[in-house]
Amino acid sequence: MALIDTHVHLNFPEFHKDMEEVIDRSFTQGVEMMVNVGTDFATSQESVNLAHRYREIYATVGVHPHYAEGFLDDVEKLRGLAREQKVVAIGEIGLDYFRNLSSHDSQLVAFRSQLNLAVQVEKPVVLHCRDAYTEVLGVLEQDYIPRLNGRLPGVVHSFATGPTYAKKFLKLGFYIGLNNLITYPKNDSLQEAVKIIPLERIIIETDCPYLPPQQLKGQRSEPVHVAEVAKQIAEIKGVPVKQVEDITTTNARHIFRLPTNA
Repeated sequence: MALIDTHVHLNFPEFHKDMEEVIDRSFTQGVEMMVNVGTDFATSQESVNLAHRYREIYATVGVHPHYAEGFLDDVEKLRGLAREQKVVAIGEIGLDYFRNLSSHDSQLVAFRSQLNLAVQVEKPVVLHCRDAYTEVLGVLEQDYIPRLNGRLPGVVHSFATGPTYAKKFLKLGFYIGLNNLITYPKNDSLQEAVKIIPLERIIIETDCPYLPPQQLKGQRSEPVHVAEVAKQIAEIKGVPVKQVEDITTTNARHIFRLPTNA
């Protein structure tokens, strides 16, 4: 087993006491590489620092829609970070109309600006989208996709809706990021989406410390739990787990341009 967890937050407070142990446990239990994801300038800088400490860890930099109100204060510093060698994507960025922790206008400004940054540095994006799928697709179709000149657009992180939107993102060229949401009961629409998403367009993630597998609800998620995502995809699709592991790892290398050996 050689898995890539494409979305972790190892620098978050939940890991402050034992981050090194968590990382070591992940590497000894089949996780080959990880992508540590920034959510504002401070966590983006921490992600880059972590990537420099560990050969097998890569970083993304970006401002999450929750923190969009302060985006303009950090945009130039973020631009500098984005050009770092171990930064593989801009993210997580997007729109969150569920919590609305930043105004819609501020979220749109931050989202469009960071899509522009991704075009400039020629790196894919990691999208955060909650209760805003139609709006996100509209911005992508207008402000982003036409400017890529054939490059891969990026990943829809923590995909959580049904087949209709899955097809729309697939049509735009996006990869779909699946995590342990697919292990939760009564998630019928998402499981139907998993059935129609080609394996060749799926990458797997944990979003740790969030979203543990169903059997560990209430506990901290860790990168090792990415194996549960692979198992659930295999069960839903009726294919061998090894096939899911191999193809999703290849997909992660492709979209993030990761080396064959970390």
